[in-house]
Amino acid sequence: MNKETLIEEFRPLIKSIASNFYDVDYNDLFQAGVVGLMYAYNNYKKDSITKFSSYAYKYIFGEMYKYTLSAKALKQNRDMLKIVKLVEKTSTYLTQTMGKVPSIDDIAKYLEMDPNLINLAISSTFTILSLDKEIDDDTTLYNAIKDNSANYQDYMDLNWSIENLEEPYKSIIKLRYFDDYTQTEVAKKLKLSQVKVSRYEKKSLEKLYEYLN
Repeated sequence: MNKETLIEEFRPLIKSIASNFYDVDYNDLFQAGVVGLMYAYNNYKKDSITKFSSYAYKYIFGEMYKYTLSAKALKQNRDMLKIVKLVEKTSTYLTQTMGKVPSIDDIAKYLEMDPNLINLAISSTFTILSLDKEIDDDTTLYNAIKDNSANYQDYMDLNWSIENLEEPYKSIIKLRYFDDYTQTEVAKKLKLSQVKVSRYEKKSLEKLYEYLN
């Protein structure tokens, strides 16, 4: 069975599972479901006593659930992301004028902003990088980063890591997590399929985790 036929056959199932999630772009959610369906199809054993539809359900639901966590975290951190972008621009400017990487206090003083708010914004940035990717000992990327008490140096490391991603990984991360594009919008802008954007996004997050650990 080819990919298009498989998707069409299980479109009702994907749509039904998607109805369990709220406040998430349906097209992005559907593409996450398609990724789950492909995983299920590639891992399913045809001699299994379990029906494929039942087997695929957990994969489709799982991918949608992970995507929903990411999307909601992004919405919750939108204001914080704006602050982080401002901090990044200010850091670049102050580095040029001061001849060294500025501290949080230097940036806060220049912006006339509470340094605690800047630290909170930077810490929040790491939250959006979680797709609950499982790491050793049942930990997740979210917990691994959060437990490190993210600080300014962590942010600088993250920024460096993003800049060192190859294309289209770098563009996808920036568009998705800093410019607030949906997967549908990213696909249209980069002239890629939504399925590829979804896969590249997941791969990008895996690469960032490798860079930061």
